[in-house]
Amino acid sequence: MTIDRDAVLMAAAGLLVRNAGASMAEVARAAGISRASLHRLVDGRGALVRELAELSLRRGKAALEVAEPARGDAREALKRVIVELVPVADLFNLLYREQSIDEVYAQGAELDQVITELFQRGQREGVFRVDLSAMWMTEAFYSLLGGAAQAAQQGRLASRDVGLVTEQTLLAGVGENER
Repeated sequence: MTIDRDAVLMAAAGLLVRNAGASMAEVARAAGISRASLHRLVDGRGALVRELAELSLRRGKAALEVAEPARGDAREALKRVIVELVPVADLFNLLYREQSIDEVYAQGAELDQVITELFQRGQREGVFRVDLSAMWMTEAFYSLLGGAAQAAQQGRLASRDVGLVTEQTLLAGVGENER
């Protein structure tokens, strides 16, 4: 039987977002594999966290490529970014927590830069507030996306509403004509 590494990592991410202290046995159970199979994929918890961070970066970069944040109206571009990042929100939550891994943090900064540039462009276009820094808007974006994803996991928000709630809440706070 072939094990889908990314599927195992996504199951691990889902569990670790809910329970950061989950054991490797719990991670294996959540992924539907044996503990021995999990250890053949990753050599311990540190390696698991590193793999999750790397998957987060790969998926985040791919999502941003699809969303094309530099194309078109900044508000519409932000909506596309949200749509594309919702499926990887759990991974982003973990990446945010694991900023202690230097090389991961540096690569994550590339993603931050793309989103920050989108907010800066929106400020120049007059669609996003200029009294808030674009860097703060980026932090708020990650927090809202991660919070909505976590609320959905805990049954406090419908999964289908994660993107919409993130979009509406963020745009209500950063939109120039929304104040």
